[in-house]
Amino acid sequence: MATLYLTEQGATLSKTDERLVIRKKRKVLQEIPAIHVDQIVVFGNAQFTTSAFKFLMDQQIDVAYLSSHGTYRGRLQPPVTKNARLRQAQYKRLSDPDTCLESARQVIIGKLENAKTFCRRQRVQTDKVTTALGILDRSSHQVALAETLDAIRGYEGVASAAYYEAFRTLLKQDFGFAARLHHPPPDPINILLSLGYTLLSNQVYGAINIVGLDPFQGFFHQTRHGHATLASDLMEEWRTILVDSVVLSVVNREEITKQDFHRRKGEIILSKEGLETFLRRYDHRVATNVFHPLIKQTTSYVRCLELQVRQFAAVLLGEQETYRPFRAR
Repeated sequence: MATLYLTEQGATLSKTDERLVIRKKRKVLQEIPAIHVDQIVVFGNAQFTTSAFKFLMDQQIDVAYLSSHGTYRGRLQPPVTKNARLRQAQYKRLSDPDTCLESARQVIIGKLENAKTFCRRQRVQTDKVTTALGILDRSSHQVALAETLDAIRGYEGVASAAYYEAFRTLLKQDFGFAARLHHPPPDPINILLSLGYTLLSNQVYGAINIVGLDPFQGFFHQTRHGHATLASDLMEEWRTILVDSVVLSVVNREEITKQDFHRRKGEIILSKEGLETFLRRYDHRVATNVFHPLIKQTTSYVRCLELQVRQFAAVLLGEQETYRPFRAR
């Protein structure tokens, strides 16, 4: 199963026999067996035929809409799961401060431990990387003992700042990246990180829908109107594994360079070619097989995302005591 990306502006998606076909002005741009698609991401302006729309809804294929340069706009999704018992358990358990605190503690420890693993894997161990490793380690221990969500947010914030300072020193190209900023992203590295995190959040959102949880009822991030809090919460442990690694790779291998970015109305824009390169590399990453301790076998990262959401659902239902984050080896 795969995600189908529509990046060509003005393209139309139709269904012909058992295939999904992307056309523009009668020219066929791409065909893919419909059975292979489990999610569609639309960048900018594209449309679906009636037959394609009906197929997507019948097969419960989620469609996410992003701007042409990757800003999340909204989604079209099939009817939500009929598992009312699970959602009732979610609302009840996540109204309990102790449940929220313990869930946040485990997820953020997972995030910090995966950031440490990411830093240790780098061939170049700069002073900033060494410093970040120390701060990540200390912050992880502090999170384990934290007694409030605000305390966890504080420790996580300090650790993230140190981590991104280290990340900057690992970049072989100077893109003007100084810190993680995203409203709006002020430089090419922040643009790539934001794009990657948007793709990741979208996949976690899809997994949450498959399992049957409410993506807007979370436990760590501040609740605000229109924000899929649970998706933001459960994607934390995956950031370095699935996004940061791809950004570092495409930049250091010069698969994406400064020539792939241009300014338009004061905003930095990633070119269509750069976008397609990033999507290919991200897809390759999430399709990579790794060992998952929950099922004690190897499976794709995409499947691991869903397994982690299912594990969280088991905690909410009282079938498992504590959530265990996925840890990179």
